[in-house]
Amino acid sequence: MALKTEKAHGALGRKLSSVIKLSNAEIDCLEAMQKRVKAVPEGTEFVHDGEPYGYSYIVKQGWAIRFKTLSDGRRQILNFVLPGDFIGLFSPLFEVADHSVAALTDLELHPVEPAFLVDLFGNCPRLGAAVAWCAGRDEAILAEQVVRIGRRSAYERTGHIIVELLHRLRLVDEAGLNSFELPLTQEILADTLGLSIVHVNRTLRRLRENGLLRICGDRVVIEDLEALVSAAEFSPHYLDAQPLPRKTETAISAAAAL
Repeated sequence: MALKTEKAHGALGRKLSSVIKLSNAEIDCLEAMQKRVKAVPEGTEFVHDGEPYGYSYIVKQGWAIRFKTLSDGRRQILNFVLPGDFIGLFSPLFEVADHSVAALTDLELHPVEPAFLVDLFGNCPRLGAAVAWCAGRDEAILAEQVVRIGRRSAYERTGHIIVELLHRLRLVDEAGLNSFELPLTQEILADTLGLSIVHVNRTLRRLRENGLLRICGDRVVIEDLEALVSAAEFSPHYLDAQPLPRKTETAISAAAAL
């Protein structure tokens, strides 16, 4: 049987293809996961902290934010959810969500029944391993967020998040060589980086005046990527997308043969 062409399979397919070469069976499984599409308007909070998920989701198009809100309304954005990302990947294991998720732009989502994700690991173990890699990568991004807001200066924080977003969006073909759409207000950046809006404005101006980046409408253009990486002390290893280790592939093949 001829191998199906890797035409689209959505942003998630492009992301997973960086760690495994998808077989026909895995492509079928991926397509089954993404059969349904749900539209979520900009600004809608569709996962609520302390309430059941209902579904897991795969982002087809658009941006969302994961966040926590304190009783007085103060908000901390945990990270951004981009095309090809999962929302509530571990929802089959927990009764309720531990944070909220809202649409930053108009969203298109693929709702996935929690039971489907459980079956995935038995029916398509290599694809399941690649999905587990996504979860590990998300954990690494959250760990970097802790370091970013806990130890980096405002200048480093702002440069670091811009470079991180460039790397993440490149992986799913949503960014150019040094530019991408950035649908973020300064308030959103402030709530992400633990800064005031005034401080964000001042920091963006410094980055621009130093010739590192410029923002044109909703698009950010990195003028000197090497200098920005250096200024932010950015190391991309936590975002690396490499094929699964050979020992993992061997273990999966051995388990499938049983």
